[in-house]
Parts: sequence; C-alpha cells; structure tokens
Amino acid sequence: MSTQPFYPSGHDETVLRSHRTRTAADSAAHLLPLLRPTDALLDIGCGPGTITVGFGSYVASVVGIEHPSAGADVLAKARKEAERQGVQDKVQFQHADALALPFADNAFDAVLQHVSDPVGVLREMRRVSRRLVAAREADRGTFVLYPPDESGLLTRFDELWYKVARAGGGEPDAGRRLKSWAIQAGFSSDEVDVKAGSSTPEVKEWSEMWAGRTVDSDFAKRTVELGLASQQELQEMANAWLAWGRREDAWYGYLHGELIATVQS
Repeated sequence: MSTQPFYPSGHDETVLRSHRTRTAADSAAHLLPLLRPTDALLDIGCGPGTITVGFGSYVASVVGIEHPSAGADVLAKARKEAERQGVQDKVQFQHADALALPFADNAFDAVLQHVSDPVGVLREMRRVSRRLVAAREADRGTFVLYPPDESGLLTRFDELWYKVARAGGGEPDAGRRLKSWAIQAGFSSDEVDVKAGSSTPEVKEWSEMWAGRTVDSDFAKRTVELGLASQQELQEMANAWLAWGRREDAWYGYLHGELIATVQS
C-alpha cells in the first residue's frame, strides 16, 4: 500500500457531518453536463458517499473508493446512503489505494478526484479513464473571512493547518496547482481545462464545523503530537471560531480549482 498524504481533518464525526452535506450538484457541477447515461464512473476519495451516490442518476455505474485508513465504518455509511437514495444497484464502494488503483487501463469513462493527492494520483486516474479526468480542489490560500479575528487566533489556526497538512505530505493550496499537476501527469496543455469555482458557506454552520475540527479531529491530534500547539491553545481557537460565527456581519468565501482533462485514445 502506498503512503498517502495525511488528510488533516481525518474521518472524525465532526468531519463526516460536514461532508455529508455535499452533493454531486454542488461539488461536481463542472463535470455533470459532460456525463453520459452509458458512462462508468470512478470517484476517488468518496468519504461518506453523498457526492458519489448523486452520480447514480447520471451514469450507468459508479465505483467509490476510499483509502483503507478511513476504516470500514465510513464505507458502511456510504452504502446506507446509496440504499436510502435507491441506487444501491448502480453504486458500489470499496477500499483502494489511489496511487495503485486495482482497475484495468481504460476501465472508466470519467474519474473524479476529491482528495489532495498530486501527480501520482492524476497519473493513475488518466490510466484507468477512457474519456475524462475531473477534479475539484479547494485552495486554502484564497480563504477569506470578515470581520477579521482581532485575537489573531484564526490566523494562527490557518498557520497550523498549513504546517500539519504539509508535514503529512499534503498541499492545502491544491486548487491553483491542478493544471500543473495534470500536465506533469502526462496530459498536454490543450487537453487540460481548469476554471475557478467559488463557495460562500453558511457562517454559523461553517464556524461550528471548524470549531469541532479544531479540537476533535485528526488535525487536533496531529497538531499536539507535532508540538505545534497545546490542547488548551486549540480550544481557544475553537472558541474564536464560534465567537466569529455569532457575528451578525460575519462572511466567508473561497475559491476552488475545477479540472476537466480529456483522455486522448
């Protein structure tokens, strides 16, 4: 099994709760118009499956994969979501390594990446896809909130997020790098189209989500393990998230990179 970049949030319930709000319509809108009813689709980094299951009404079949480190419970929840939406006959879930996909060349018509892995994963996606490779990645450097946190605690949180993610081999500013990564993975520049999408999350839910992740997720555990902050400091940052989210004039927004790459036969 290949070494995977550390996913800062992990798969704690505070993380999965926010992931379960995501759908194919709001997280893969750049791909949906290109899908065909006969397509077979692979979703890499499926998590709790709400995006994956949404593809069931667009294509013939979907396979969602998640790294084994996510545990069996994550995929069990994904399968229940497929049953709830009545697409369990079209959507399957399994553990797999995104850097060594257990599928033949050209096995899928489109592949969706929802993880922050770089060139090696895109190269594997290109290998197993007959037609398209798609990815949508947030770019943390574009995250903007208002009003600024005068305590400096939320700025400190962002600094820690970068350090923890990069200590595990990840890249928080993935969105801006998608085109470069795709070219390094073997696509020519004229096969790659990357646009910028935007998100403006609901402030109260967003602040509560980040407060929870700050103290309860794998990010919190790794931050303490690396000696970057104490649990008390993390709790102060969580409180700052909640205080900001209660502001009447609070606002948050950020950009995504949205990649569509064409696989030439």
